[in-house]
Amino acid sequence: MNVLLEAFLVSFYTFIFLWLIRKNQFFLRSGIPKQWLYFLFILKLIVSIALYLIYTKFYTVRSEADIFKYFDDSAIVFNALKTNVIDYIKLVFWKVPDTNYYFENYLVKMNYWANPNNSIFYGDSILMIKINAFFRLFSLGSFHVHVLFFNFLSFVGLVAIYRSFKAMFYIRKEWLIGALFLLPSVLFWSSSVLKESLLLFFLGIICFNLTKKKQYNFTSFIIILFSLIMLVLLKFYVALPLVLVMFSYLINKFVRKPFVVYPLLIFVGIIIIFNSSLLKVIVLKQQDFIQLVENTNAGSYFEIPVLQASFLSVLQAIPQGILNCFVRPLPNSSLSIMALPALLENLLILVGIGFAFPQIIKKKTWVKNNINSLLFLIVFTLLLFSIIGITT
Repeated sequence: MNVLLEAFLVSFYTFIFLWLIRKNQFFLRSGIPKQWLYFLFILKLIVSIALYLIYTKFYTVRSEADIFKYFDDSAIVFNALKTNVIDYIKLVFWKVPDTNYYFENYLVKMNYWANPNNSIFYGDSILMIKINAFFRLFSLGSFHVHVLFFNFLSFVGLVAIYRSFKAMFYIRKEWLIGALFLLPSVLFWSSSVLKESLLLFFLGIICFNLTKKKQYNFTSFIIILFSLIMLVLLKFYVALPLVLVMFSYLINKFVRKPFVVYPLLIFVGIIIIFNSSLLKVIVLKQQDFIQLVENTNAGSYFEIPVLQASFLSVLQAIPQGILNCFVRPLPNSSLSIMALPALLENLLILVGIGFAFPQIIKKKTWVKNNINSLLFLIVFTLLLFSIIGITT
C-alpha cells in the first residue's frame, strides 16, 4: 500500500476513535476524565508500536508472529471479492462448506484456518481470520489500521469492565483505573491484532450488561448471548467458567443467598463437565499446548502434571494450576530477560492482594453490600486460573 494513503487512513481512523471517546455517552458516563481516556488510548497505540517492533526486529519469521498470522491469512479470504462475492460472504459470515472447491481455492492457502495445534476448537484461529477479512473492507489492507480497530475494541472492553465494577470500589478510583488499564500484560497483549483484544471487548460487554442496575431487557439478553457465543468461538476455556459464575450472579440477585448459590451451581457445573465430553476437551487442550511446546521449542516451558480423562486426575492438578497462574515464572538462574516483566507483575499483583485483603475484612458492611460482585470476580478468577494452570 502507498505510504501516504496508509498514513492518511491511520490518521483518519485515529481521529474518528478519539472523537468517539470525546463525544460518545458510553465514555462520558464512565467517570474517567477525558484527558485520562485520551492518554490511556494513545498509550495503547504506543505499546502497539513496541509490539510491532518486537515482532519485526526480534521474532522475524512473519508466518509464526502472533500479530501477523491472522491478518495475513485474511488476505486470502478478502481476495475472494475479486472473483466471487458469494465465496467471501460464506467464508466471513457463514460456516464454510466442506468441499474440495473451498479447500483448494482458499483453505489450503492459509496457515492457520486449519491449525494442527488448534485441533479441537473451531474458533481460536478461524474467528480471528474472519474478523480481519471483514475489517479489510475498511482498512484497504493496512495492518496498522487493523491495529487501531483492535485497540479500540479492547479499549471499549476495558472501559466497560471499569463501569461495571467502579461502584464497589470505595477508595480512590485511580487505583482501579491503574489496575485495569496499566497492568503490563493487559496493556501489552490487548494492543494489537491478537485474540486478547477481542476477549477483553466481549468480556467487558458481558460484564457491563450483566451488572447494570436497570431491569434486564431483551436487548441486554441478545447482547450477552451474542458476546458469549463469540467468547466460546474465541476462547472456550474463558467462556466455560464465565457461564457458571454468570448464572450464580443472576440467581443470587433474586434469592440473595450467595454462599448457597455459588457453591451449589459450581458443584453442579463441575459434575456436568466431568460427565460430558468437556472433560476430554480440557485434556486435549493440554495435549495441544504440549505439542505446541515441542514443535516450537518454547523457552518458557515448565513441567505440569499430564492430565488423564478422569475426575481424580484433573482434581489433583487444580491446586498446582491455580498456583502456576499466580506465581509463574519463578525466579531462578535460567529465567530469561523476556520473563522478567511477568515475574515483576506477579509480584505486584500478590502485593496488591496482600494490601487489599485486610481492608476488605475491615469493611463488613461493604462486603455484605457487594458480596455478589465479589464472589463473581473471585470465583471466576479461580475457575479460570484452574483451567489455564492445568492446560498451559
